[in-house]
Amino acid sequence: MSLDNDRYEAFLPHHTASKHRIMAITGFPGHPQLLALATVSNATAARRLADALNSHLLGRRNHVERLDESLIGLPESVVAAVRQLPIKPAQSAHLGRARLADHLHGDPIDGILMFPTTSCASGECVNCGNCVDDCQDCEICEEGACADCVRPDLTPRTARVLAAAGSILADQYFDHAEELNAGHSSTFTEIVPAIMRKQPVEFFRRMARIFDDLADDLQDGVEPRPLDMSEQIALDLMIQEAEVLFEDPDVIDSFVQGLPETRYDYDFNSLYDALFEDMDHIGLLSAKNGPNAPGELDFLFEPFYDGEQRDPNRGFRR
Repeated sequence: MSLDNDRYEAFLPHHTASKHRIMAITGFPGHPQLLALATVSNATAARRLADALNSHLLGRRNHVERLDESLIGLPESVVAAVRQLPIKPAQSAHLGRARLADHLHGDPIDGILMFPTTSCASGECVNCGNCVDDCQDCEICEEGACADCVRPDLTPRTARVLAAAGSILADQYFDHAEELNAGHSSTFTEIVPAIMRKQPVEFFRRMARIFDDLADDLQDGVEPRPLDMSEQIALDLMIQEAEVLFEDPDVIDSFVQGLPETRYDYDFNSLYDALFEDMDHIGLLSAKNGPNAPGELDFLFEPFYDGEQRDPNRGFRR
């Protein structure tokens, strides 16, 4: 497929009873086309590769690594076809319009699948030999004496449910802000921590964006480590929401379809040790706290460390 970079609009998986294809949507002026790019062996591989190509097209975080990992284990002919595509992510910002891929990138799995599924590194461990059955019978690993075999806290399924929790909370906080802005009595007041209930509309919009930021971290295959107190609070609320979601097996199944299952999945409590440097925010979430006056919680958005903050001009999803 010899097309210029600005001819690509998006990539999609296409499934039939016997085949799983990756399709390219091209944007020739007046002549959009749907072209078959490659055929792979299973639905998850097709979805992952299509997602990775969209990530590459949009220049999302880790897009090179995400594409590289999506190609592992695929036939050489597929790898060669993908490697030859003239996609230059850096040019995407100069099109003057959004690509179709922007609208199809809601729940990608290519980043989620970068999270580990085993304790053992691939191949033979240099410290404790060839661990059988993911360290389950390894005395060295059981004692925590091997630095290379580390129990994963964020597996793909855990990360996917946590990201879903963040998106749900983001929408709830955006809805709460809209109802306050319209002068209505909000139906979401009870989900908001007591300390926040007198804050202005813009505060809740910023909190909603924080939930989106943390969910995006997960979708990009990045551990969501809080950069300020607002993110610490938001991540705690996401973990609590994920635990609620986990109580409904049908909901969980809808989120994790196609993701590998591991014996480490859904250990949400372990995330407090894995992702938080401290738990200084806990007192702020206590129901004993009365609502702070408007503006008194702006300190929550101050970064913990100089130079470590998100782009203040990144905008809002809603």
